[in-house]
Amino acid sequence: MSNDFIRLPILFITLCVLQVFVFNHIHLFGCIMPLTYIYFIVAMRKGTPRWLMLALAFIMGLTLDVFTNTPGVTSAAMTIAAMAHPYLLDLFISREGEDRFIASMSTLGTKPFVNFVIVLVGGYCTIFYSLEMFNFFNMLQWIECVVGSTILTTALILAADRLLHRKD
Repeated sequence: MSNDFIRLPILFITLCVLQVFVFNHIHLFGCIMPLTYIYFIVAMRKGTPRWLMLALAFIMGLTLDVFTNTPGVTSAAMTIAAMAHPYLLDLFISREGEDRFIASMSTLGTKPFVNFVIVLVGGYCTIFYSLEMFNFFNMLQWIECVVGSTILTTALILAADRLLHRKD
């Protein structure tokens, strides 16, 4: 647990800085944007108290809302994703696994981790773009944003996980 006191603030600051200064300026085809800060929730240790997970996700979302001019959208979507994290993780882990571990390809296995990330990121992107657009009059653009951002964000999270948790 003491390792989390160092790891989580560093991850928080790194993901916020990268999102604000790099990833917010990437708009592929006018609508696809990498939302890599969701990796903060993916990297939460299993067994983290829910109140702490929700509070940290809300604070990260609020921080990004301030810098990206999306009032309440990111904080609401991050809080909902943090609320779903333990339940989704339970779907993809084996029952005889450890009680406290960080979800990654090395701890879950490649296929369960990829499925976990796709479901979490897909749900997050659906909530994020639904709140951001707040209407469904242009359904095709909404679908393009959700699917495209889910694919791009998932690919970046898998690459980051591979880089951070590789075994030499």
